[in-house]
Amino acid sequence: MDYRETYTWKEINETPEIFDKIVVENHAVMQEIVSAIKESKFKTFVGAARGASNNALVYFKYLLGVMTNYTFSFSAPSILTLYHGKVNYSESVIIGCSQSGKAEDVLEVIKKGNEQGAITIAITNNPESPVAKEAKYHLDLVAGEKNSAISTKTYNAQNFMLLWLASELARHRDNLHYLKHLKHDIAQAIPEIDALTTKYAEKFKDMKRGFVLSRGLTYSIALETSLLLQQTGRIQMAGYATSEFYHGPLSLVEEDSPVMIFCAEIDGNEEVESIIRADQIKCVQKVLSMGAPVLLVTNDCILTNRFGRCNDALINCSVPEEFALFPFAIFAQMLACKIAVLKGNNPDAPRGIDKDIVTR
Repeated sequence: MDYRETYTWKEINETPEIFDKIVVENHAVMQEIVSAIKESKFKTFVGAARGASNNALVYFKYLLGVMTNYTFSFSAPSILTLYHGKVNYSESVIIGCSQSGKAEDVLEVIKKGNEQGAITIAITNNPESPVAKEAKYHLDLVAGEKNSAISTKTYNAQNFMLLWLASELARHRDNLHYLKHLKHDIAQAIPEIDALTTKYAEKFKDMKRGFVLSRGLTYSIALETSLLLQQTGRIQMAGYATSEFYHGPLSLVEEDSPVMIFCAEIDGNEEVESIIRADQIKCVQKVLSMGAPVLLVTNDCILTNRFGRCNDALINCSVPEEFALFPFAIFAQMLACKIAVLKGNNPDAPRGIDKDIVTR
């Protein structure tokens, strides 16, 4: 199988063109949502999602916390669907993310929110889906048909939509301006990411288990990368924030358990930059000292070529920290696709995984 002939590969490469479509198709409803939230005075967001969509909401949680004075928490849908609990979503903003729009558990959270007077927002790739129709507001990913079982372009589209929403709520003019140029920057970075992932897919194709780390605004990419490698490569991977990794999982590191570390370039607040860079360096050095292979994925040239035995994947895409998730996601998706094919797996149809997963 040639990875370039897979739906997975083709859908990864559709990502940049989707960004412009999202803005054109959703501009009016986005302004309605922002106005409704500000007029309501609600300060609590509640997210409902599974899988890759849940990982996108992890990103949104950090964006809101860093950029605004809103609080974000995750729902536990089973409280409603299994235990018929009495959770109170009034005076909340419910965001239900389901790429297919068919997730029954997400649907139940939105229904409960509607009953209690919450503002309910659905983010789906299907405006005719149950989740989209139940919510008061729908944000359409307009990503086109999803033929692969794993999420690539739709996950990237969700992250774009959530960054846009957070930036509108924060009235962050720089971010709103930069969103207009993201399509161009990602398109430019793709050939380099393609070359890097070809190199490292060959090097790491035989791994049986490992870890993926990141922190802060890019923490969610550790979760998403581990999910992708589980799905397509059938590799026992686990994603952690570096701060959590030190509390136990670090003891499981062995010479046969590679560790991928995503480190974003930090530009702006000197104090924050100093703290985060020191943490990044400490993490790489600690894992290397334990004898594990390390793949450092970064867009910060200061971090590369300074660690012995470290595999550096430098992506020349200088973007604000809030935007680093996008080239990192493309890297993770391309790497997973290529490793799957090298292992003889079909990334479009991972074993036991349906294209539209419906849970309750």
